[in-house]
Amino acid sequence: MAMRAARGLSFLVLLFFAFSGVAQAAEARRIVTTDNSDYFGFDLRSDQNVSLDQCKTTCLGDPACRAFTYNTKAKWCFLKSDFNQLKPFNGAIAGKVANVDGDPDIGAPPELAFFPGWMADQAQQYRNKLTDPVYDKPTEGLGALQAAAEQAQLTGDHRLAMQKYEAAVTVLPDDGHLWLGLARETLAVQPASNTSEGSTLPANGTSAAFNAYKLVRTTKTRAQALALLGAGLDRRDLYRPSLQAYEASLALVSSPSVQADYADLKARKGFRVIDHTVDADTSAPRICAQFSEDLVKTGVDYSQFVTVDNAAPKGVEAKDKQICVEGLEHGQHYEVTFRAGLPAAIGEVTNAPVVLSIYVQDRAPSARFTGDSFVLPAGARRGIPVVTVNMNAAKMKLYRIGDRSLAQLLSGYQFLKQLDGYDLSNISDQMGSPVWEGQLDIANDLNKEVTTSFPVDEALPQRKPGVYVLTAQAVDDHSDEYDSRATQWFVVSDIGLSTYTGQDGLNVFARSLGSAKPITGAELTLLARNNEILGTATTDAEGRAVFNPGLTRGEGGMVPAVLMAKQGDNDFVFLDMGRAGFDLSDRGVTGRPAPGALDVYAWTERGIYRVGEDVHVAALARDGAAKAVENLPLTFIFTRPDGVEDRRIVSDGASAGGHAVDLPLEPNAMRGTWTVSIHTDPKQAAVASQMFLVEDFVPDRIEFD
Repeated sequence: MAMRAARGLSFLVLLFFAFSGVAQAAEARRIVTTDNSDYFGFDLRSDQNVSLDQCKTTCLGDPACRAFTYNTKAKWCFLKSDFNQLKPFNGAIAGKVANVDGDPDIGAPPELAFFPGWMADQAQQYRNKLTDPVYDKPTEGLGALQAAAEQAQLTGDHRLAMQKYEAAVTVLPDDGHLWLGLARETLAVQPASNTSEGSTLPANGTSAAFNAYKLVRTTKTRAQALALLGAGLDRRDLYRPSLQAYEASLALVSSPSVQADYADLKARKGFRVIDHTVDADTSAPRICAQFSEDLVKTGVDYSQFVTVDNAAPKGVEAKDKQICVEGLEHGQHYEVTFRAGLPAAIGEVTNAPVVLSIYVQDRAPSARFTGDSFVLPAGARRGIPVVTVNMNAAKMKLYRIGDRSLAQLLSGYQFLKQLDGYDLSNISDQMGSPVWEGQLDIANDLNKEVTTSFPVDEALPQRKPGVYVLTAQAVDDHSDEYDSRATQWFVVSDIGLSTYTGQDGLNVFARSLGSAKPITGAELTLLARNNEILGTATTDAEGRAVFNPGLTRGEGGMVPAVLMAKQGDNDFVFLDMGRAGFDLSDRGVTGRPAPGALDVYAWTERGIYRVGEDVHVAALARDGAAKAVENLPLTFIFTRPDGVEDRRIVSDGASAGGHAVDLPLEPNAMRGTWTVSIHTDPKQAAVASQMFLVEDFVPDRIEFD
């Protein structure tokens, strides 16, 4: 019974302090009015047939009322839950609630564009947690909780102060001052070791500061909330939003302590030089400084912010987050200065000059080959150019891959690639063997590229059929096995091969690379992917040979992979049947498949139409000999953008295999990409198709003066 009485007494005390707090809040408020004005929006409710004084009293007596608009003619009082925009309205009086202490109510808080949306959700979740009915409620009254929090703050017990403010918020969650105290003390607590407080405390402190920002109504308290928000964001490594929070706080109140925190954060995480690199392994070395923010894209000459040894730089490139100084030399020491005031795209500038003292070292030893061409002519002196930098000699290795391993080579990933140590070991152990190893003497020129010819004839006095792989590296190179080495693939041959596929099979032509004359008697071998021999042939007097068309239609391991050609014992070349003759992949061109017995080519006179116009579609039907196929009916099926068939039109094609049909577009025709498919039999696949657009557009026009 005594326990129940105690609980009842605590509940009455809690209610007393809560209601006394509300009463004190009501007494501490007054009304400030503006004639011929209206606070737009935030309608709470309205009272009719009341005087202005009655309207003021009603608003002061309602904790939810923060403003009102009184219509003097109609005697209507429109109570507002908040206010933001003050609009002119003749015959109306706008009133707002202000604190008696003299701090004016500055209205509803503006949106914070820099504050992440997920953090705003996190702040709401934190508030919901503290106001949830199942959350443990304090037994002390509100006044006692506030007094205990303030006392704990004075004694430096920030953890206890945080707990008391958190308990007070559960009693009066709409008090912005309580949220301010909670944010301040939460951010002051030292996280316990081996716990998650290192992340939860900054998160709760940021959430409390944001909740306070949404509730406080004066310039001073809002500035405090923004400063605490900046501190919390700094703890959570969100430096740019933190700087913006500090800037918003200082825009309201110029606080020396906030200014100091802002200056410290800006020095640590503001717009600044964060790193630098030296591009010394190029013929034109340069020094690049990386900044923390993007630079201004246009309209700023960054060369005026850079000096090299107290002189203007010879060249400056500014892009993205980097400024590079050019016109330097190897083996020289430079002092590069980036002046204060250098601007970023976000509007910030560097506060102090940055001086970089850098030595540009000599280029590292390197070797490369000049290209990926791998057929060396047999009728001329054969040498492979090797381009080196800062090397007196190059370590050269030559490998040979036999003709019987070509299918395995071409089906892998290594062919024509730069190889590393593991790839070379694989070639040596499984597909080929090393045939020569030695050093190539080089007339070195410091920091300049030197081209030296590797004498193939001396390394290979007697060549065997196959593909050769030549690698080059520095003599004292100690790089890892997985680092790529300069690699040149080549064959030495006078045979040039070209092929095309038709209905009669695979046609092969062999010509001399030296004279372009047909090669007679060249032995051709067509290998499958699984290394099986699909067929053999010998070129005739015209240098031509034909493989049966059935040999090119294999599947799986029987797909043609390599075409090899041999003339005598020394001349050998091959053609990769899996690669396109011309690589047009970077041009957006895939080519047109070879036609069969019937070839239908379709087109429209333009690619885009407006509703109400006629789409003119034409098609030509030809056989394998490119002759007109007459009297062949073709069905044109037009499909809307949603995939629904619109209509079918049949053309008899009586005029030299030519077909022409028109599709009138209805005024309500669907906009988007239409398709016309052409069929010899509508139940079978289309023999040709074409797409066109239907859109609302205005053609380009030329205006003449």
